[in-house]
Amino acid sequence: MFLSVKINVMKENMNLNNIGNRKPFSVPTNYFEDFASQFDTQIAIRPISPLKLLRPWMYMAAMFLGVLFLSRMVYTVYTDNKMADAENYELYVMTQVDDVESLDYFDAEVSEKPLN
Repeated sequence: MFLSVKINVMKENMNLNNIGNRKPFSVPTNYFEDFASQFDTQIAIRPISPLKLLRPWMYMAAMFLGVLFLSRMVYTVYTDNKMADAENYELYVMTQVDDVESLDYFDAEVSEKPLN
């Protein structure tokens, strides 16, 4: 039912006899006489501020600095974690041995070092 109503409305709206010789579009007054001067003013070369020229370069520099600082921060965290892992491993090993074995370990290190 909805489709048939829509088709009927479209047929009524599309009747060219109702339009006649009317023109639905109009041109503004003096449009063609003023077209050349308006076009020249719209495409005229305007001075560009130095800030507007440097803005993309500043954005790129800020991006590279951000990447540099973030990579430095990630590297620092990575090395800190690596050192913490080594310390944790050493603490784990030391908790697994008794005092006599740890004394033997340290005595062996001292005896292996050459005396200067």
